[in-house]
Amino acid sequence: MTKQPSARLWEKGTDLDEAIHRFTVGDDPVWDRQLVHWDCLGSAAHARTLNRAGLLTAQELNSLLKALAECDSAAQRGAFEIPPELEDCHTAIEAALVASCGPAGEKIHAGRSRNDQVATAMRLFMRSHTLRWLGCLARFAQAALDRGRRDGGIAMPGYTHMELAMPSSVGQWLHAIAEATLEQMRAAFDLLERMDACPLGTGAGFGVPLPLDREHTAALLGFQRVQRSPIDVQNSRGRMEKYFLRVAADIGALLEKLSGDMLLFVGPAYGFIELPESMTTGSSIMPQKRNPDVLELLRAHGARLRARVAELEWVTGKLPSGYHRDLQLSKEPTIRTGNELVDMLAIAGRLLGEFKINAERMAAAMRPEIYATHAALALVRQGVPFRQAYRRIGAEITAGRFEADPAIIGSTEPGFVSDDTWQTVATDLGKLTARATAERRRCEQAEAALLQIGE
Repeated sequence: MTKQPSARLWEKGTDLDEAIHRFTVGDDPVWDRQLVHWDCLGSAAHARTLNRAGLLTAQELNSLLKALAECDSAAQRGAFEIPPELEDCHTAIEAALVASCGPAGEKIHAGRSRNDQVATAMRLFMRSHTLRWLGCLARFAQAALDRGRRDGGIAMPGYTHMELAMPSSVGQWLHAIAEATLEQMRAAFDLLERMDACPLGTGAGFGVPLPLDREHTAALLGFQRVQRSPIDVQNSRGRMEKYFLRVAADIGALLEKLSGDMLLFVGPAYGFIELPESMTTGSSIMPQKRNPDVLELLRAHGARLRARVAELEWVTGKLPSGYHRDLQLSKEPTIRTGNELVDMLAIAGRLLGEFKINAERMAAAMRPEIYATHAALALVRQGVPFRQAYRRIGAEITAGRFEADPAIIGSTEPGFVSDDTWQTVATDLGKLTARATAERRRCEQAEAALLQIGE
């Protein structure tokens, strides 16, 4: 690409203290590499809107679209540079447009500020990653569903307070994971709805005195509506990121619970499941060790997602209305989270599909007292008041006389999940997956058209 000039968008010819410059730029050039694609799309939409308003000629528009496509292609190859002196991707892209398109490149910033520009790029990044999460969640839920249908009939103990409670099954455990995943898919759709408003064209936060068709800009970018209040565009920075991180943290909590369960079940005290050797690591000193590091790190990553929500609460929660440079620090936790959750869900899905079950250890752990509640309820069916039945069975257990009636054991079919229930899960998953696929295609089609000349 053409060498970019070293000029900041806000420069007015005065000197800047280099230490102040380094501090204010921070690591923006690093994180903004992941925003180049989205800023190119936002810039293409803005250029098209400027052309619609008569502020760019068709020739200038095509020149800008061609240069933006080159920037985007370079970014996809990892070849688009953001020098520290240019601060961020927005400045670097504009510098490239000026170098390539001359005066047309100098025109593109009319009617926008970096304030609405970065809000748009971040909104597009979060939308894209939410759609990626939905795909990952669908695959994760399918892994739980497939495993539940295959092995759900294996009996296993249920626990409360970490103590033996009632009969359960592998199917009940996996069913809980599948249902929670469907809930998180619905939460992701709610997140998409909240973000589905285009911030571009609001400038620094007070509107733009140019005849810009913001509805046109929104449609080009695949948004269903404009974000009407220019001040709220800036106020929503940090707010939208927190919604994004909260959904991620809740998904992370689901994966934490899964990893916590599996860490218990894989340990020698339980021995209910085993990880394939290829999914474990070893010790540098103890030859016998097979460590479930993947589960521990999955748990830790979930905790870190929750910590990032708290980070954004503190960075953005104290701010008055309008834009503040504090918001720059919302980029890193948001970008990290968008990428990491994709990997976490992929790993968790593999774990669900590949762990081995020790049905004998599960059966051995189902001691007679696990059927105490069923025995009490059997008395209830005979007309005994529940509290009397409860005390009678409790006394038998205390005296060491309780034995689970084989008829009770046989009739309870402990904790099995019916085929109808699995089918309901599959139907719900199919509907949510189809909805996610349609939404992803709609957004991708809008995005793909933006950089095409003559469209």
